[in-house]
Amino acid sequence: MTDASRSPEPMIRLESLTKRYPGQAVPAVDGITLDIPKGEIVVLVGPSGCGKTTVLKMINRLIEPTSGRVLIGGEDVTRADADELRRHIGYVIQQIGLFPHMTVAENVGMVPKLLHWEKQRIAARVDELLELVGLDPAEYRDRYPKELSGGQRQRVGVARALGADPPVMLMDEPFGAIDPITRDRLQNEFLRIQADVRKTIVFVTHDIDEAIKMGDRIAILREQSHIAQYDTPEAILTAPADGFVEDFIGAGAALKRLNLTRVREVPLDHWPAASVHEDRARLRRLLAESEQGSLLLLDEEDRPLRWVTARDLAREREPLHRVGLPATAVVEPHATLHDALDEMVTSTVGCAIVVDRRGRYQGVVDLGTVTSAIDEMRSDVRRRDRAVAEAEAAPGDAVGEVG
Repeated sequence: MTDASRSPEPMIRLESLTKRYPGQAVPAVDGITLDIPKGEIVVLVGPSGCGKTTVLKMINRLIEPTSGRVLIGGEDVTRADADELRRHIGYVIQQIGLFPHMTVAENVGMVPKLLHWEKQRIAARVDELLELVGLDPAEYRDRYPKELSGGQRQRVGVARALGADPPVMLMDEPFGAIDPITRDRLQNEFLRIQADVRKTIVFVTHDIDEAIKMGDRIAILREQSHIAQYDTPEAILTAPADGFVEDFIGAGAALKRLNLTRVREVPLDHWPAASVHEDRARLRRLLAESEQGSLLLLDEEDRPLRWVTARDLAREREPLHRVGLPATAVVEPHATLHDALDEMVTSTVGCAIVVDRRGRYQGVVDLGTVTSAIDEMRSDVRRRDRAVAEAEAAPGDAVGEVG
């Protein structure tokens, strides 16, 4: 196990955790030992049948361990009251599991109600959480699950898991049953939420790209949940422990490293932009003075609206909010460069528009930004490789000098 498995302050500690099922020749989980640091997302990833979901469910005792211990906050919960334990651990699954006969508010407030919170406190918490996951409480609190899209139901599932403000959350392929576009948005939204709430999260996925994007640390599991490597995403991508890890990562490690860099960490380009209500003569001057072929029009709240060219501006009879092309390909600062690159592919001008949480224009990320980031990553790898080679060569040199 690497240094990443030893934290000075583990919120969760698994000690030789084992699960044997009757009639099975080998255990489903064979003595996994793992420290999960406070406030981090640790992703369990591995091939189907390696026991990652079983490990997750043993933490909140949905599956009882055969042997070993689970410690949360230093307390052994292996023999604690299981129902009480689960009320203090958030749990999100792929199927979401909302109660169809309950409203959104009732679903989100379920655990606080079981903990006997006052009604006023529950109502305030429900509204707070719906806002946190990007759902307007006035619009959504009285709806039923069947009235929501898949992405909206998943947001409600996350809000419910956060209901009683648990220190620990368990997430079992929470975004796996959603279309790719919604999945990317929900991943980014969840990372934004995590930056605010800093929960300790154990996250199960079979997708190494999702693991790299979501995890502060990743545990790659072999059969029976034997740990092949436990480390940061960067360390796993640049120094895989063995052939099994290399094969699991697959091809395109350099491209995967784009999931390690957030848009907020790179300098943004500032494309010429102006209000849709500006005088056309001024818009023409702005466009002529720039090196770009298009101008970004913004609405009254500085949100991207349309891309327009000189030809579009010359269409005097058409209102500006109807000419040109819609300003799509939008990302927020917590999105990854991989997300930005995906958006660029669909962009009409070859860049991704960066907006803040309220949708206000901040700048753009273009292919040059991504290329520079890749070059910097390659330089980092080369520097790291040279340092390792020098460190490995130093003892031999010393022996040669003595001889």
